[in-house]
Amino acid sequence: MRSPLETFAGRRDYVKYRFCVFDIDGVLNPAGKPVQKESLKALELLEDQGLKISFASGKHPWYITGGLIFSGLLRKDTIIIGEAGGHVFFPHSKESILYTQFVKDIKNLKKIFYENQLFRNEFWEEPKETLFSLFPKQWGLIPVIAQELQKIIDEEGLNLYVITHVDAIDAMQNGLSKEVGLKILSERLNISLEEMIAFGDGMNDLEMLSSVGYPVAVGNAVDGIKKVVENRGGYRAKQEYGKGVLEAVDYILKTIL
Repeated sequence: MRSPLETFAGRRDYVKYRFCVFDIDGVLNPAGKPVQKESLKALELLEDQGLKISFASGKHPWYITGGLIFSGLLRKDTIIIGEAGGHVFFPHSKESILYTQFVKDIKNLKKIFYENQLFRNEFWEEPKETLFSLFPKQWGLIPVIAQELQKIIDEEGLNLYVITHVDAIDAMQNGLSKEVGLKILSERLNISLEEMIAFGDGMNDLEMLSSVGYPVAVGNAVDGIKKVVENRGGYRAKQEYGKGVLEAVDYILKTIL
């Protein structure tokens, strides 16, 4: 069946989608909650159609791996894009591919930030290898801490940028995004980005959703992501989290697969 999005990505020929990548928190489940049953059903439907599934998150790959095992989603060929694209991990072989272009700047930022002790005991750090992630105990501190991190970056001339989430702040290397991880998968699996479908909700999904063949935003996605998906001819779910994922998958199965 020809996709109704005939001019999508500048092409008029039919694209056979072979691969789906999912953000986890905010998409498959609310942040900090288990993967919802609707998400599990949606992934099962996609696998039944022969599509490969991957996961792209800001979390460390070992953390993601544990969650996938708990949810029954880890497969022998599962590939994980962790640390917002900075750490691609192959659980079965334990192989890791890291983005380290400006990792020294991450280390310098952490050193200066902790030496300043401006927010002592007001946050906890999630250990990662390619970015600096802080989770304030009070969400109201997110913009304040983000501003302090940006100040250090500017003063020291570090090749980093700051992105905020509903519950956290990430300081990331310039050039790093989930798209970086997708390109590694593309080369490793010989699957083009145009043959991929991606699901996201937050601004750290922007590059990923801008680069794949078919982007999807769940109903709880931020406005910037919804706009990008709409402009690219993707699917904007009305429902949130797992229900939105299942809604989108039902549409995809009926129209473009």
